[in-house]
Amino acid sequence: MSETTPPSGPASGSGPSSTGGPTSAGGRSAASDPTGDSRATSPGRKGRGSTGPSTSGSAGQKGNPVAWTALLVAAVLTVWQAIYSLTVVGVEASRDDDMYTSVSLFVTLVLGLAALVLGIVSIAQRRAPRWPGLVGLSVGTYAFIIAVFSWVGGLMNAGA
Repeated sequence: MSETTPPSGPASGSGPSSTGGPTSAGGRSAASDPTGDSRATSPGRKGRGSTGPSTSGSAGQKGNPVAWTALLVAAVLTVWQAIYSLTVVGVEASRDDDMYTSVSLFVTLVLGLAALVLGIVSIAQRRAPRWPGLVGLSVGTYAFIIAVFSWVGGLMNAGA
């Protein structure tokens, strides 16, 4: 008798839990749970006893895509400001200078407001990681405030 047969049952891997789905502590799959409550067995919850849904969005989605988008917009905004600062000296003091500054202020307003809103939304979602949303919020707020004051200052100088 050189061959051994694996024991059958929940511990052997055969049965309902071998389908790869989430299992509860008793070896049953979450789909066979008579109460239909799979929140306690969700791998992301770790038994915190929350009453909300186990995931927001699609199943298996990890991270905070809105926060990463806010960080991306903040990075684009930073690159735009660097490009503007390096190229504004090449524009002659003429009518083109005013147009160049107006376009820069408009792009800064739009990108700053986008980063600000995306940062607020990502923090309000309460999904981890939060730091990209916080960075997007802070960079967007800073750029938006500076662009608004620059625009108002430019309007005040145009009247004089």
